[in-house]
Amino acid sequence: MPRVRSRRSGALASLDVGVPRRWKRVVASLALAIASVALSPNAWSQPTPAPRPTATPPPAEPKESEEPPAGSLTGQVLLTDSLGRVVVKPASSLPPSLLPPADIGLEHQVPHPGKGARAPTEVESRNEAARPVGFELFPATQPRLMSYLAAQDELGNTAIAPGPLADVFPAEPLVQGAKYRLGEYGVRYQLDQTFTGTGADDATAGSNNMGYYTFKFFSKWAVFEDPGPGSAGWISTQINAKEGLGTAGQQQSAKATLGTLTDPTGIVSIQNGFRVPELAWQQSLRRGEFVFLAGVINQGNYLDVSTYANSGRGQFLNSALINSMVIPLPAYNFGVNLQWQPTQNWYALLGAAAGNAIAGQTPWTNFSWADWSIVSEFGYTPGDFLGLGPGVYRIQPFLARAGGPVQGGVGFNFQQQLGQHSPFGWFGRFGVGGSQVSAGASTQIGTGFVLQAPLEHIGLVPRLTNDLLGMGFVWSQPSATIKTVYHHNEYVWETFYTLQLSPTARLEPDLQLIWDPAFSPDSGPATVFQVQMILAW
Repeated sequence: MPRVRSRRSGALASLDVGVPRRWKRVVASLALAIASVALSPNAWSQPTPAPRPTATPPPAEPKESEEPPAGSLTGQVLLTDSLGRVVVKPASSLPPSLLPPADIGLEHQVPHPGKGARAPTEVESRNEAARPVGFELFPATQPRLMSYLAAQDELGNTAIAPGPLADVFPAEPLVQGAKYRLGEYGVRYQLDQTFTGTGADDATAGSNNMGYYTFKFFSKWAVFEDPGPGSAGWISTQINAKEGLGTAGQQQSAKATLGTLTDPTGIVSIQNGFRVPELAWQQSLRRGEFVFLAGVINQGNYLDVSTYANSGRGQFLNSALINSMVIPLPAYNFGVNLQWQPTQNWYALLGAAAGNAIAGQTPWTNFSWADWSIVSEFGYTPGDFLGLGPGVYRIQPFLARAGGPVQGGVGFNFQQQLGQHSPFGWFGRFGVGGSQVSAGASTQIGTGFVLQAPLEHIGLVPRLTNDLLGMGFVWSQPSATIKTVYHHNEYVWETFYTLQLSPTARLEPDLQLIWDPAFSPDSGPATVFQVQMILAW
């Protein structure tokens, strides 16, 4: 790639500065697609309901965007789309090889929840209908939890997603069949694998091109449920792995190569090999109103989540658009996470951890009570906020110590669908914290928009109903560091497009422009282009 230099002095450089002509055309095309959808009346109007069936013709199948009437989930498959919303599809519309076997049935089929939102009522209704009446070991149905907690503390038994380009890939029936079968023994999990190629201009050291493979296994094994007192218990496990593809991928990262504060490849660890961010006991009480976890906990699995910008797999790749870099969210260390949801619209979380272990280390490595954090989160989860549809509004005060003084800070994490039936969503994270204890940035803003199925909405590829387009912006100031800080204000612009290739495979190109990298004398903009293949099993 050609090296990109800034010709500015003082103020931010224009996007025209140093951006290759082919990327200008890409950005212009994406902007045109967004404008076309935004101006289309079909993008914002309520879908036309299916015609009422008569005695002669068979009933019309519901559209993906429509919710069937209450009590009509028989013969329906529940899926989750790229905005975390439930999609109800007739079983007859899917390949038979992807459906539950007859001895399990559709009554036990549930999708993975959309993290950072309330569990859909259709999923709760299906779980409630199949729930046992007495004590059960290794229950096949999800134990009862309040709606927001259910989406963070449980997983589904369905890997497939709606709206793919190809109906099925060869290995997918085996992948999906294993999830159905293990779910009957209380084991629900999500296995994500990525293959990422990264190209970075303006590298200050090392190679411009790197490749990575990542693996993330996250499971909730329901050990028991007792409906009488309303309690249940799980074993919660997360296992991650990373392997560099080639010498550069083994030894380098885009962050170090460019001298940036934020990480353009946010899910790629500096540690090669396997590591265990979470291994904990999870317990619910009072019919799922209270939940607590204790053990080794990845606090980022529960705090500061977002439906639109959180996974780094099919969403934004920059670390500041995955989680706040102000709020300390430790993993690999001993801790607890306490959760309470007294009503459908309000919840409170508290995560506490102690220790100084990093990726690849045991939690007692370098353990010290001088390193600890306490992060709280108070959330409002309306089903319809000012007529715009569902949203979540969080405030996150925290206290922490990293061997020095005790300092605090606060974060805000918002997400909002932009219309009852709109394909647009907005998110924003805003945080400020003590420079000695914040997670890399003392001040940070990360915000952006996502658009579902842009090619379907402008009429180009109608079957692609689950693709996702996103654009985001980040401003950061570094925390206290021993590194030389050349720029105290770093700026990032990112856009991505995720194509749903098959029910479990996605392809994501991603472009980032970074101005004033904090630890590089070059003002940029530095350019990072990535292509990521995602297998979501």
